[in-house]
Amino acid sequence: MASGPALFHLSIPAGDLDATERWYVDGLGCRAGRRSDRALILNLGGHQLVAQLEDTGIPPQRGIYPRHFGLVFAEEADWQQLVERVRSRGLGFAVEPRCRYAGEELEHLTFFLVDPTGNWLEFKHYRRAEAILGCHHLGEVGDRELRDATLSSPR
Repeated sequence: MASGPALFHLSIPAGDLDATERWYVDGLGCRAGRRSDRALILNLGGHQLVAQLEDTGIPPQRGIYPRHFGLVFAEEADWQQLVERVRSRGLGFAVEPRCRYAGEELEHLTFFLVDPTGNWLEFKHYRRAEAILGCHHLGEVGDRELRDATLSSPR
C-alpha cells in the first residue's frame, strides 16, 4: 500500500472546539496543530485527528459499538503511563482499565474514555504483538461482555 510509514487520519465531530482541545491537549497530552473556527487538528500518537465543529446536535452513542477509535501501544509501560495520566487529570473511565481475554492468544490490556462530544476512545496493549493484526485462525473480534451492553458516558 505505502512504501514508507503512513500516518492515520481520522475526522471526528466536536460540539465545542475549546472543550475538545482542553480534553485532548490538557487531558490526554495530545499536541494541538492548526485551528480554524470550524476545525482543530490534533496529534494523537503521531497520527492526525481532526475535530470538526458539529453544532447541529450529535446523537449519543450507547456504548463502545459500533464506533470507537484509539491507540494500540507497543509497550505496556506506555499504556500504563496513560492510565495514570487519565487518573491524575480526572478524565473518568467509561470502561475501567482491565485485561481482556486473559490467558488467551488475544490477551490485552484496555480501557475506554469518552470525549466531551461523546466520541468513544479505546487504548490497549496486546501481550502478543501478532494479535494486533494477525491471529487469523481466531474468529473473535471485539469484547464478548460489552458487545450488547448499553454504557453511558462518565460525564
